[in-house]
Amino acid sequence: MNTALHPSEVSALLAPVAGARCIALAVSGGGDSLALLLAVDRWRREAGRPAVHVLTVDHGLAAGSAEVAARVAAMAEDRGLAVRTLGWKGPKPVAAIEAEARRARYRLLAEAARQAGASHLLTAHSLEDQAETFVMRLWRGSGVFGLAAMRAETDLDGLVLFRPFLGVPRARLAATVAAAGLAPHDDPMNADPRFERVRVRRLLPLLARVGLTATVLAAAAARCAALASEVEDAVDRLVADAVTVDAFAVVTVRKDAFAAAPETVRERLLVRLLQAIGGGDYPPRAEALGALSAVLSAAGQGASRRTLAGVVIERGSKGLRLWREFGRHGLPVLDARPGFVGTWDGRYTVSVPDRAPGGLTLGALGILRPVGLDRLPGLPAGAKAALPAVFEAGRLVAVPALGWSERERTPVDIVLRECLAERIARPARFPVLAPAG
Repeated sequence: MNTALHPSEVSALLAPVAGARCIALAVSGGGDSLALLLAVDRWRREAGRPAVHVLTVDHGLAAGSAEVAARVAAMAEDRGLAVRTLGWKGPKPVAAIEAEARRARYRLLAEAARQAGASHLLTAHSLEDQAETFVMRLWRGSGVFGLAAMRAETDLDGLVLFRPFLGVPRARLAATVAAAGLAPHDDPMNADPRFERVRVRRLLPLLARVGLTATVLAAAAARCAALASEVEDAVDRLVADAVTVDAFAVVTVRKDAFAAAPETVRERLLVRLLQAIGGGDYPPRAEALGALSAVLSAAGQGASRRTLAGVVIERGSKGLRLWREFGRHGLPVLDARPGFVGTWDGRYTVSVPDRAPGGLTLGALGILRPVGLDRLPGLPAGAKAALPAVFEAGRLVAVPALGWSERERTPVDIVLRECLAERIARPARFPVLAPAG
């Protein structure tokens, strides 16, 4: 029966965040997100509940988007909730609009949630959203990790993305909004057949007629998620046993352990390594990944070297070595201002002392070879080129990883440490939401 959510159901759904100090809600003004706003508002009034911040994004893609955001803000304020409207500034995409809008929206939401001191960012994805995601990924030929679809909780480097309604039918969320007498915003993008999710949404009723209901599809996604977790556990063990990272962010994998692992585990390890080293948000295509895994694990093969996803992969007599490819993809240039603490290229943590001079930048060493900077035996030239170096007005002044600085001046006391090992051991489950840096 499509009835409004009962307070006891809401308490059970929100139990994972009951002990939080502060949570943030993503509210677009659509029916599902208004149901989240209503449910949390009633729930949070009990003693001991967390503080709640409402976040709404004005994406500026459609006429009236500012008015929709203002309406959400007014509803939150009427209920005594803190609210912040986030604007997507700058030029808008003309292609891949759906993906780019989602990316921008989540970056804004995650940043604002962190600024508010929230430990969790809540979204109102429903049972049908889960089913749609499963079908979309099945359509694309995704493997078990893609078919696992959305997780109820996803760690985002200290911020947790929490989807309490993944098992709740959309009709019940609509009933919750209707019972409160609210009129949700009907986003015209949700009816535009240019977007893949809209086409899949229209397909779901046809699938339901042959028994593939949203409940059945979501249950299949849950089984895939359980299997994916088992594979991840096996990869964790393989990383602990066979993967090492040196101070130059060169990764070594024991060849015997890699070859002995099941194919699914080998490929998932490669995904972790390629994304951590190369910095990509998404893994390579399954065909390329499978071909690489087969070559690297084949018996009787000699030394070889290839590149994929911005990473050089070398197979030698004792093992596999991987490092960041230099030259094909631009490595970042970072303003190394006094007091800065952050990351460079996802591979190094950076700490700039307050006493450091201004005007310093951090970029790739590249092909520069100043006097006194010797090549270390065993360090590939490409890996050396991709090391972080300190520049002042475009002039190289230090390469901290190699212990080199200009002799004519006091060494620049910038501390860099590789953080690649940690990223490989504990990969981001939703890289698009990782903190910038």
